Amino acid sequence: MNTHPGPRFRSLPLGQGTEAPLFAARVVAITSGKGGVGKSNVTAGLAMTLAQQGQRVVVMDANFGLSNLDILLGLSPKYTLEHVLRGEKVLEEILVEGPMGVQILPTGSGLQELTRLDTMSELRLVQGLQRVAETVDWLLIDTAAGIHDSVLKLLLAAQEVILVATPEPTSLVDAYAMVKVLHLREPSKPLWLLVNNAQSAEEARETIDQLQEATERFLGKQLQVLGMVPHDPHILQAVRQQRGVVDLFPGSPAARAFAAIVRQLLGQALLQPDDFAAFWKHPPPGDAP
Repeated sequence: MNTHPGPRFRSLPLGQGTEAPLFAARVVAITSGKGGVGKSNVTAGLAMTLAQQGQRVVVMDANFGLSNLDILLGLSPKYTLEHVLRGEKVLEEILVEGPMGVQILPTGSGLQELTRLDTMSELRLVQGLQRVAETVDWLLIDTAAGIHDSVLKLLLAAQEVILVATPEPTSLVDAYAMVKVLHLREPSKPLWLLVNNAQSAEEARETIDQLQEATERFLGKQLQVLGMVPHDPHILQAVRQQRGVVDLFPGSPAARAFAAIVRQLLGQALLQPDDFAAFWKHPPPGDAP
């Protein structure tokens, strides 16, 4: 079933009298306050489920230096983003087709953070992303975990953010810290909460309530709840086989959960304008007033 909503173009001034279309894709960053919460599995699950619904999806593995999305899906990219930044390839040449037609933008290991890229490398990246995203419906950005300058830059650039947390106390504390930092920089940023690896719906609800209570009390912010992905042994089996759980076990509890989450995303209108170009307009996080 194709639920493609159609292109959404506006013009982006590039200087010197030239303009280029802004992204047609819906740009969503998937992040977490700490590592080990299954963020890359969530990204892969969402991407494949969106593709099942006829959506055209590109996933950018933005865990610079520690990229693992290609490994998770059993892919062996010949070229990575590093080749693009060096001017040896254009972005379209490094895209790798994954399960269900999902396109993966591999980063490679040892790549310097976005905040350390020179002007030419930034230009090559943003121009390549613009070209690619003009032809797809979704650009999912799998960020690194934690509150780092390069992560925050991507979160501020994306139209929406999905925050992945687990019921563990350390995950909740770090998730709150992520909400706080993002809220202080851009209070209007649409922020979804997704609870991963919950043992039950009750545990997921308790996790959501605890985080909501903290964000409402101390930040005056109401999180949008995207849902939960239950603890499911099928996920570990899929990881061991370097396959996505949606692909390998389509009837599993996790796959059904991803289907419910994607239905909610597809039913939700875009919450703010298409302005991924903000990626290059925001000052470095340390320069914030």
